[in-house]
Amino acid sequence: MAPQAWTTNTADLTPDPPGYQVDDLLIDLAPRRVRRAATVIPLKSLSFDLLVTLVRAAPGLVSFEQLSERVWPGLVVTPETIVQRVKLLRSALGDDPHAPRYIEGVRGRGYRMVAEVRPLTDTTVTEAATASAASATPPAPPRPAAWGPLGWIGGTLSIVVLLAASWALVHYWGASNPAERTSPDGAPAAIRSLAVLPLENLSGDKEQEYFADGMTDALTTDLAQIGSLRVISRTSAMRFKGSKESLPQIGRDLQVDAVVEGTVTRSAGRVRITAQLIEASKDHHLWARSYERDLKDVLSLQDEIARDVTAQIRVELTPKERSLLMQAHTADPEAQDDYLRGRYWNSLMTPEGAQKGLDYSQQAVAKDSSYALAYAGVAESYFLLGLTGALPWEEAYPKQKDAAIKALALDPSLAEAHASLAQVRWAYDWDWSGAKEEFRQAIDLRPNYALAHTCYSAYLLVMERVDEAVKESEQARDLDPFSATTVWWLGQTLYHARRYDDALRQNRLGLEIYPDNVSFYEAMANVYEQKKMFAEAYGARVQALKLRNYPTLALDEAYQRSGYDGYLRRLIAILEHVPPQQLCPGCLIHQYGLLGDEAHAMTWLERAYAERRSEAVLFIRTAPELDSIRSSARFRDLVRRIGFPQPPNAKN
Repeated sequence: MAPQAWTTNTADLTPDPPGYQVDDLLIDLAPRRVRRAATVIPLKSLSFDLLVTLVRAAPGLVSFEQLSERVWPGLVVTPETIVQRVKLLRSALGDDPHAPRYIEGVRGRGYRMVAEVRPLTDTTVTEAATASAASATPPAPPRPAAWGPLGWIGGTLSIVVLLAASWALVHYWGASNPAERTSPDGAPAAIRSLAVLPLENLSGDKEQEYFADGMTDALTTDLAQIGSLRVISRTSAMRFKGSKESLPQIGRDLQVDAVVEGTVTRSAGRVRITAQLIEASKDHHLWARSYERDLKDVLSLQDEIARDVTAQIRVELTPKERSLLMQAHTADPEAQDDYLRGRYWNSLMTPEGAQKGLDYSQQAVAKDSSYALAYAGVAESYFLLGLTGALPWEEAYPKQKDAAIKALALDPSLAEAHASLAQVRWAYDWDWSGAKEEFRQAIDLRPNYALAHTCYSAYLLVMERVDEAVKESEQARDLDPFSATTVWWLGQTLYHARRYDDALRQNRLGLEIYPDNVSFYEAMANVYEQKKMFAEAYGARVQALKLRNYPTLALDEAYQRSGYDGYLRRLIAILEHVPPQQLCPGCLIHQYGLLGDEAHAMTWLERAYAERRSEAVLFIRTAPELDSIRSSARFRDLVRRIGFPQPPNAKN
């Protein structure tokens, strides 16, 4: 006899057992955990609820309407959304829809659990869980690549990679189609902060990860334009890609009220996205919708999801924000794809990745010369080529500037292009007023742009507006709490502010997140030097050198024989034999400054000034290691020639 559809709610009246054995799966309801032998299968809360709903009804058929009632109580969900969630659940379980071991679909009607289901008692659940848990150690969430500054203060913004701009999302499944679901009372008014979690790639092709990540980036970028909403940057949200943490825990980690999660499917020239808004603390689903469109039409509705999310959380938009969200964009589909691939390669932050990123971005420009984002991608690639040493800065910066100007000529609303141009103007052109204007434009267009706040913080530090620089760094940290860049730079601004204990705490926090990041050890050493804790400073320097696989024997001997000054002099002797193109002038400026060697420090400062190869020369007015030479006539003359505005009393 064929299984009957689930037509009553009697299952809801029967107390649940503590767990179920479903074929080879152990479902433990109390911790909401699914195991297969010794392996914990990571399921998001919604997928777990969907699985348990099917298990409770087994072997009966559960209709789309019943699934909506039981998994999304009080809300209305379209069959399309349910199909996508079942696809996600099947993928996690390794279930083949064409030869199902667990979940069978009945076209147009619903789903049923075809595997054998056996309710378990407390004893059997405990025995099964104990047997499997011994070897079931879930891996930690993947972390972004830990990379840091190059030399002295890292060229400061050398580790600041400009985020790519808005890009395309897909059209929803019919403007009047009831694909949308909302709670009866609407979204809670308390939502003032939000994170877009990495959208899951359901294309069945790992090569499409760049596309799913691009969709995540697009939604984050659009929402980041809203000043009254704190939106976590993509860098920190990507830390939770594939994470097993619950949504309430992720909400606590990111300190947000709500999250957006969803899926992306690209196939046969079509794109489908499902997006859901979830109240993080309660894991309560507030809204969902499916969007589908041809690839060639993707950019025409790139802000659709952002506008829908904004409507659900009832955030107040300014006329400018409303205008930005309503903007329509068009571009050649192949150019869009090249741009996304370029963004993926740029995100690797390697010389090879930057070159491939440039190649793809230039291909996008060649295919569509009116595509502003493609020029922004070119600018980003040139910045990274300079950062990684693949191009000298005197070649990279002018090309970065040219691409940013072209992007802005096509679309003045691109915050990342304004930030890219600002970085060139302050770090290379020394155009202080022009840089300030571009930074303010970038932040005005996208208030939640964490890296723009970081860039602007560096500019403020150059202007000796130290307290304001710290505040900007703190704001960037709040928007991107798991970014190595923002965490490190906040420590640097605290160091320049002479808040040494705070700087130490910040760098220790960075090491908790990125225990093998060289930059945090070097930053701690800088602080220890100012606190006269030379043993600790040397220990931090050695740890950094070991992480770089650099031999320390000669330095150890010098330190043991002549203390920290001996170490510094031996390090200088080594650095002065480095090929000029590989040498960071800021490193020698730092060492000579600590030794109080004005003559040699000024020699390297003059060289950095003449070649503009190191941003170290721009921070000479606040760098603590240069306190010993700051009163010299040569130093004051160099400050005058750099042309810093005097006095630094502007308020914005």
